[in-house]
Amino acid sequence: MNTTRRFLLLPLFTLVGVMACSGNDTGGPQGGSGGVAQGGTPGSGGTTAAGGSATTGGAPTTGGAATTGGTTATGGSPTTGGTQATGGAPMTGGTKATGGAATTGGAAPTGGSSKTGGATATGGNSSTGGATDTGGSAASGGTSAAGGSASTGGATSTTGGASPSGGASGSGGKTGSGGIGATGGSAGGAGGAAGAAGAPQPGSIPTGYPAPTADNYAKCQKVAVGGTGNACAGQPAGNVCIECLFGGSDYNASETTPTATATSEAGNYVVTVTLGGAAAGDTLVTAESSRGMLQSVTTTPGQSLEYAFVVNVRAMEGQPKHAGGPGGYPGLDLFFSGTNPQVSAIGYTLADATTKPIMVYIASDSTTCDQTGGSYGGWGQMLPEYFGPPVGIANYANSGAASGDFGFWSDISSRWAKGDWFIIQFGHNDKTDTDAQVESNLTPHVTAAIAAGVNPIMVSPPARATSIPIGDQTSLHAAAAKAVATANNVPFIDLTALSTTWYNGLGMTKTQVLQAYHAGGTDQTHTNLAGGEKLAGLVAKAIKDQNIGLAQYLR
Repeated sequence: MNTTRRFLLLPLFTLVGVMACSGNDTGGPQGGSGGVAQGGTPGSGGTTAAGGSATTGGAPTTGGAATTGGTTATGGSPTTGGTQATGGAPMTGGTKATGGAATTGGAAPTGGSSKTGGATATGGNSSTGGATDTGGSAASGGTSAAGGSASTGGATSTTGGASPSGGASGSGGKTGSGGIGATGGSAGGAGGAAGAAGAPQPGSIPTGYPAPTADNYAKCQKVAVGGTGNACAGQPAGNVCIECLFGGSDYNASETTPTATATSEAGNYVVTVTLGGAAAGDTLVTAESSRGMLQSVTTTPGQSLEYAFVVNVRAMEGQPKHAGGPGGYPGLDLFFSGTNPQVSAIGYTLADATTKPIMVYIASDSTTCDQTGGSYGGWGQMLPEYFGPPVGIANYANSGAASGDFGFWSDISSRWAKGDWFIIQFGHNDKTDTDAQVESNLTPHVTAAIAAGVNPIMVSPPARATSIPIGDQTSLHAAAAKAVATANNVPFIDLTALSTTWYNGLGMTKTQVLQAYHAGGTDQTHTNLAGGEKLAGLVAKAIKDQNIGLAQYLR
């Protein structure tokens, strides 16, 4: 099968013209992977069992129906019946759980049955490295997912419902593309194989999402890789790039450069695509400024697969405010690339009350931001690849930002809604501050989110690749992030430790690491698109491993 890879085609001397997102970060983090499965090789999350069948007769979680010896099913076996919770649009590939209405923001259903045997779609692609869940997720302050309903808005607990004893989840217990079976805690089996975060699995289109049409795809055109507007930036020049600019009323198709002040048709879009065609294809889907939406999808001749996802569109397509890149085109921009991308139909519309997404807002620095130009890639830029609907990512990370100097707190708090999520990562630009100062800077924003019914997740910065093995990283203030999380009873992801372990386990020299995963092949702090994808995979895998509430929406 043909597969699509991101390549960094920049000679080392191009670092002179690095993107502005790196400007104020000295020293810095590098990209981590889709998670390294224990005992597996690094790479989008480890290897999966091909289709991994679930074991028969695993004991069910409290309140959940027992697994039924499930065989694998393409797209994941949905649970039966049920209603959907307010704010949680149905996922691609999964129906609602029986009898359990989930609380706003994707809380666990009351009495939701476990996925039938934890079957995976054909090929056994699990979410983010496929570590099994510890049991039902519980909202912080709510009841655990042992058949009971979780309270809205709290951070999840890893110790809620008991996991089934002995019931192996098929290839990491993954459901079909973007979709989960029961909207609450997933029924991961105690012996589920660690799965890989490879190509996402397809599924049915969520209720209220537009059907993909050939007419919309007819608006697209083939353009040169990295040409006007940095289309398909970061891809090999020989790859095919299909550009789809669905601009608003002020969009001028003849314009030759992106408009720095474009503001029309901003908002959250719900999008559907049909991939595949008469020929075999490999199709990577990105949006806006090189923002990863779907990892490369491989299709056989005549095969047709449908996907759905959420795209956050704003005037500045990359960082929310920075001199290093253009504002972008108005409206929704999609890009399909690969050696032979195959697309036949697209559907898109602004989200409404029926399709309102669960948003994940990000406050961070240049190691996380939406980079432009294809040379750099923040992990927040690639995080959308790991989530299916109804989750959307709104990345407000900006170059040079620090815990006490982040200018977009109000931009986030004016947009979030009860049940949304809030990822916070600072430390790279807090070099002159103490842990106590960083903790003091972050605490008010965490408490404000909790008061609004929004779920914070504290993340420590990715390690700087100044040496291999990785050296001392205390200047990144992981201790401060952990202290804030502990004091406020919210999840903490130690990306500093996770990325350190990943780097050290690559079996590569520092030079090899930088060339493979870092901007310009020499930047010790900032990753390229491949490195950003790896780091995003580590974050996504940690969300699953800790059974944080967002885990139910992982692809």
